[in-house]
Amino acid sequence: MDPGIQDDREHGVFDSVRGICSSTLGLLQNRVELIGVELQEQKERLIRVLVLGAALVFAGNMAALVVTYTIIELAGPDARKPVLIILSLLYVAAAVGAFVWLRKELGAGPPPLSETVSEFKKDRDWVNSPK
Repeated sequence: MDPGIQDDREHGVFDSVRGICSSTLGLLQNRVELIGVELQEQKERLIRVLVLGAALVFAGNMAALVVTYTIIELAGPDARKPVLIILSLLYVAAAVGAFVWLRKELGAGPPPLSETVSEFKKDRDWVNSPK
């Protein structure tokens, strides 16, 4: 066999392997960047939920205190106990409603890294598909 032909074949094989490795590394880099973007989105969503929760707690407590004091003062000494019982029940109902709302908000978003998982599934299906 001619040594020149064998060298061309070896270079062709090495070039093919190098191209496959380059493509694989590019694909992995793309997926890692996607993971980074999704983690950033999840972090921003978590911060929004925490700020919303803190604002809800602060505003709710302030409103409850002021409204409770005002109602008790307007009710007079004879009606204070029944008014306090009614207000307590209302506050418990409001707390339950806020808890349900917050729980719904936490479950509303897509699962973390769902786009990345989807892309990895597409890659696996493409690799395993008959050619």
